[in-house]
Amino acid sequence: MNPKPGEIAFHLLQSDDLQVCIANYGARLVFVKHHNRDLLYGPKTTEGILTDECYCGAVCGRAANRIARGRFSLHGVTHQLAINNGNNHLHGGIAGFSHRTWSFLEADVSHLLLAYKSPDGEENYPGNLEVTATYRLAGSALTLLMQAQSDAPTIVNLTNHAYWNLAGEGSIDSHTLEVRASAYTPVDAENIPTGSVIPVQGTDFDLRTPVLLGERNSPAHPAAASGYDHNFVLPAAHKIQAAAVLSCPAAGRKLTVLTDAPGIQVYTGEYLPHRRGGVALEAQGFPNAVNVPHFPSVILNPGEIFRRSISWVIS
Repeated sequence: MNPKPGEIAFHLLQSDDLQVCIANYGARLVFVKHHNRDLLYGPKTTEGILTDECYCGAVCGRAANRIARGRFSLHGVTHQLAINNGNNHLHGGIAGFSHRTWSFLEADVSHLLLAYKSPDGEENYPGNLEVTATYRLAGSALTLLMQAQSDAPTIVNLTNHAYWNLAGEGSIDSHTLEVRASAYTPVDAENIPTGSVIPVQGTDFDLRTPVLLGERNSPAHPAAASGYDHNFVLPAAHKIQAAAVLSCPAAGRKLTVLTDAPGIQVYTGEYLPHRRGGVALEAQGFPNAVNVPHFPSVILNPGEIFRRSISWVIS
């Protein structure tokens, strides 16, 4: 079943409603086709995947999102990670899980189990970490379950970084987005959370009723005019909940994201090669959580199992 070491391989999941292609490089979603229309922004070829710098469809880790100055302390030991996003660490470093070749362990038409072993010291993270990612397809629902175990204290914050465009082309400006969060974590000039948790009510971050992304990304909404790249606080961490609903009325499609993560990062793709060609809805722990004690913990100790579930339902 497994390709040769270093070889990029693909696997296809199929149901009556969807076709889903997954690559072993980054355990990434390559396409999700609904009635033959691909709803994912990103490269489709081996060459394109290997040169992708936007994490399109990939599993990001060990720690998704940003860590301030790439530095954290764990049990009195300070760890310095790679600096690969301005002055900060992003999505696991220079060669995080998104840039590693995973193993295919089980595969059929409705599920794929991938695994990766991250050695102690990889990207300067402590502990040997064993990670699995299981994709399951049933009808119009695609679910990803990620698990991890370590032999030493470490940090883990996994997500999938798919960019969605329900029209299959063009901009996401014609999409509406609803995020079922009553609070968000504001950021500084380097997109690092300030540590505050702010109610969304009365702000441009109130997405509790659907907003048109093109309208929200306008001078009429100063805080959102340059696009969203912010973490929203979900109300029921560790319980499966509908976190976000993305709709494209012109295409007649709707995507519902369900997760047990404590937060969801909304990134409207301002820096994609095709600007705003897709929106990332990254279910994850809070950015820089290891350095903010009152944020939900991302520490994983020996004997514990990290679990994260993300489902995408298309209708």
